[in-house]
Amino acid sequence: MCNTVILGGTFDRFHVGHEAFLDKAFRSAKKVLIGLTTSDMLKKIVFQNSIWPYERRKKIIEEFAKKYGKEFLIFPIEDIFGPSIEREDLDAIIATEETRHTCERINHMRKRKELKPLEIIFVPYVYSEDCRIISSSRIRNEEIDRQGKVLVDYLITKRLKEELRTPASKIFEGDNVTVTKDVIDYVKEEKFDSVICIGDEVSRDFLDNGFKPKNIIVDGKVMRKSIDYLDKILKPYAKKFNLKNPAGMISKNTWIIVKDALKTESAVLVKGEEDLLVIPSLLLAKNNTAIIYGQPGRGKVVVKIDDEKKEIWRKRLAEFETT
Repeated sequence: MCNTVILGGTFDRFHVGHEAFLDKAFRSAKKVLIGLTTSDMLKKIVFQNSIWPYERRKKIIEEFAKKYGKEFLIFPIEDIFGPSIEREDLDAIIATEETRHTCERINHMRKRKELKPLEIIFVPYVYSEDCRIISSSRIRNEEIDRQGKVLVDYLITKRLKEELRTPASKIFEGDNVTVTKDVIDYVKEEKFDSVICIGDEVSRDFLDNGFKPKNIIVDGKVMRKSIDYLDKILKPYAKKFNLKNPAGMISKNTWIIVKDALKTESAVLVKGEEDLLVIPSLLLAKNNTAIIYGQPGRGKVVVKIDDEKKEIWRKRLAEFETT
């Protein structure tokens, strides 16, 4: 633990990400200096009038900080540096990946002033139910609440719909019998920790070939036509979840239901359409999970989940419209 740490921010719509940021500071030092942006500093921001007043933000931080029983000081800042490039008594600065560059600039400026560089203590991002970063702007837009609960439905745009026709990963093409066998062999060879099948036909093919996925997500239809084997593919799963999700949409309730479903061996029965549920499944599942879904007229797609793919799909999700 160091003696004095500094951090800064706007802290508008005080949320769990802010709490984690401050918690790291108070657990890292005996004294915490908190720079709080003023209205003057925010003048260039388009949505400045929707940001809570300085005194309101300050009061909320004070109430949160008191519980640590440590010395702290909240002071106004008019730029991104504040006193961090001047004070000799500082030991460390709290940062996220987003502010890494600013912290490095601060240390460069301190070096020029012959001041000791600050240890940069990084705090991981906190994510909302939909696996995107919790931010004040998203709360102001009423996309999420301050705990990260999703408040909106995601609607796919025409452009994204066309883009998503391209397989997201490895595709197995050919006749259905051969493809199913090849996919199952591949899944076994890769030793995935878990397998999720999305789609009624894909789920049936795996089960008929003696491979029970940990999770299936189905809607009782193939190419929008009702199937006669729904009960058959649901029967192996003792745990079942019901989800209402209209076509072309990821409904706000999807995230919590899919998250709960992935905790155990289960089947999710969708009233509506399951096509877009590849996205929440990919974002919510653990790394080294395989997601298998059908590509109409071509074959079966296998997506191996890792951090890189999660980041790609977080960005994709941000491009959806919301309602």
